[in-house]
Amino acid sequence: MMPRRSCIRKLCNPSNIINRKCSPKDTDEHIISDMQFSPDNTWKKKVQIQVKVNNALNYPEIEPPTNHSQSICFRLNPSISKSLPSLEMKKKNVAIELYYNAKLQDKIDHCEPKLHVDLSYCQIIDRDMVIIVNQIILEKKCTELWLYGNHITSQGIAILAQSLVRNSTLKSLDLSFNQISDAGVRFLAVSLLPDQYSALKIVYLSKNGICDDGAMYLSEMLQRNRTITELWLSNNEIGNRGVKQLANVLAYHNETLKVLSLSANIFITDLCLDDLIKIFEHNGTLKKIWMKDCNFSEYTKLKLVDRAKRKSQIHIDL
Repeated sequence: MMPRRSCIRKLCNPSNIINRKCSPKDTDEHIISDMQFSPDNTWKKKVQIQVKVNNALNYPEIEPPTNHSQSICFRLNPSISKSLPSLEMKKKNVAIELYYNAKLQDKIDHCEPKLHVDLSYCQIIDRDMVIIVNQIILEKKCTELWLYGNHITSQGIAILAQSLVRNSTLKSLDLSFNQISDAGVRFLAVSLLPDQYSALKIVYLSKNGICDDGAMYLSEMLQRNRTITELWLSNNEIGNRGVKQLANVLAYHNETLKVLSLSANIFITDLCLDDLIKIFEHNGTLKKIWMKDCNFSEYTKLKLVDRAKRKSQIHIDL
């Protein structure tokens, strides 16, 4: 009599043999069991399992690992290459845009070499800075460059700053009313360090979104620079921390700056009074300070005017 299957499962041992056969024609899983009694009074179980494989399912093929010239993402995770753009995609037409500023080029063509160049309000953007550097600063060797009221950001300043290194002709640079921010100031400050040999003397940076970090970069530059005589920083976002850094350098480390403008920086308050007084007490070269329309009380204004009178060479405009 054939024992029940439940009994067979309990009596089966590691010597059981399991055979799997796969056929696309089968639709269900079948289990066929045979019981045999061995001479040593033990049961043996022979099981055949047939499983249907549905070849209609579309499994994504895993592409082989890509070579080392391809993206690190493909090399580390080749199994996801189907979800990323394939390097073997069909070639697409790539349009190459040629940039040309006709208005700017016309102005440049009419500029005389080694003279003042005014490019204010010319809708200049960062991409124009390569043209300006090559044709105005390097070829025509202008002495004064006005870029007032354009759309220059820190990226454009990064290009411009490179042309200031070892430049002995450009003396005045006006970048007011652009968007250079603290990042642009940093590029500019590095190019004005003594080991860069720039001859620039006058820098206008009014209305450029410069904050205390930008003032810090300029302070570090002024601590070592011996050519800058005028620095215009009005209508920015410099606060008491920035004033403290500038005042410390002007009081103890700088002997060349003669004009400083911090007007209309509304975050400058009475809290920087003591720092400004240090300038009057220790600086011997500064001639003019503009601090009009800052957030000073009447008491602070009177105090600063009184200190300026004691130091006859410094005039402060409040």
